[in-house]
Amino acid sequence: MARTPFRFGAFMPGHERSDLAWCAIDGQLIFLDLVSDRYFRLPDAQNRSAIKDYDPRGQGLQGQPAALPLPLDWQEPVRSSPAIAEGPFHLAEVARALWTQRRAERWLAHRPFSSVLFDLRRTLERRCANGFADADAAARTIRAFEHARLLRSTADRCLPRSIALTLCLAARGMRAHVVIGVKLAPFGAHAWAQTGDHVLGDSAEEVLRYSPILIV
Repeated sequence: MARTPFRFGAFMPGHERSDLAWCAIDGQLIFLDLVSDRYFRLPDAQNRSAIKDYDPRGQGLQGQPAALPLPLDWQEPVRSSPAIAEGPFHLAEVARALWTQRRAERWLAHRPFSSVLFDLRRTLERRCANGFADADAAARTIRAFEHARLLRSTADRCLPRSIALTLCLAARGMRAHVVIGVKLAPFGAHAWAQTGDHVLGDSAEEVLRYSPILIV
């Protein structure tokens, strides 16, 4: 993780950049710059000053970029979706999961990170605008992504996999969120899909090790 200093005055609360997300963990601010696709932290002296404005009560707050406001239905993750462990093998659904994940990987490899996330938010909201969700089809989709991980490793692919899962669910009318989280000591980042307080395609125990920094 880079330790790049910046001019704090440009990021004071109330003057959010459209490409900057942040969270506070144990008194340490972590930033995600969507344009440069990197995480960074402030030098210790600047962090001590900044934390008083960003997280004055020491509650580990989180801030979204102005261009990607926090979804109104966002909830903290609590449990894993039961669909992860239940349901038969559907070859067509698994093939669709693998194809969509490969497409998400190509987007992330060849397009700006911020562009992928902004387009993802618009696509998910458009596909789920009517509020109708096919719950049975959504459960099959979640289960298919679990079967797909047996055919293609998920190592270092948590973000494209989460993007693909939310897109496939949106095609079934279910609005899910891609969540990017970070942790300290040592620093690490992880992404998962989530709807309500249910974690999709991952275990709740795993994602609770991370503090959300961006919810799409």
